[in-house]
Amino acid sequence: MAVPTVEVGLCVDNGVDDMTSTVDGFYDFVAIGELADTTRHFLCLNLEGDFRRGSQGVDRVAEMILQQARDYLGRVREGFVLSVRTKEVGSRAELGYLLRRVLYDWDALQEELGLDDSTGTANGESGETAAIQRVQDQLMAFGMAVVALGALPRMPQEEVTFPRSYRKGASYADIPVPHSPGELLHRIEELEEIVWQVGVTDADELVRRRYDPLRRTYGFFESSAWLAKNESRLFGHSATSLA
Repeated sequence: MAVPTVEVGLCVDNGVDDMTSTVDGFYDFVAIGELADTTRHFLCLNLEGDFRRGSQGVDRVAEMILQQARDYLGRVREGFVLSVRTKEVGSRAELGYLLRRVLYDWDALQEELGLDDSTGTANGESGETAAIQRVQDQLMAFGMAVVALGALPRMPQEEVTFPRSYRKGASYADIPVPHSPGELLHRIEELEEIVWQVGVTDADELVRRRYDPLRRTYGFFESSAWLAKNESRLFGHSATSLA
């Protein structure tokens, strides 16, 4: 699967820190799976017409789920910015696209990580040292998203639940895997856009206007949840046992 390489370096002082980091990483992995499963379930109910909007309580639940999904995709994007390497870019046009999109996001990301020059200058004038924040779960989120996108067309038919399929048989086999940083960033942006559209657009209208992106987005969350469920079993746990 030709996708951008994710390089993660862990700095640990001793065995206890190493074990703590591993446990925290596993819980983060399971939490992403639970978020993906909740989002997939909400999308399914919404597409089937079983999630009735209009009441304050229902609308609050919908907004909470969609906001969590948006926050997760924001971490995926940040992980992409931190992970992509220039040698993986296949053309000047793709490099230009990445520079425009990534540099647009870099201002917000460097401020979050404590790398903003203006912040450093202000702290320097007051005699304080600017603290650089550690990268937290952005690389985990990005790495899991890359794997989910790669696994999507290979999901077993019995695991596919997209409720508005117009194709024979339940399958995501026709959905292509992103093979370059540009394609990967385009898919991340599509996920973000569709999650936003779900919150403001009638389900039937969204199916009519954005069927393929909607199906890819639904499949992404389904693939993420499926991977988390299966991988957590390798550790002798289920996602629900860690909730």
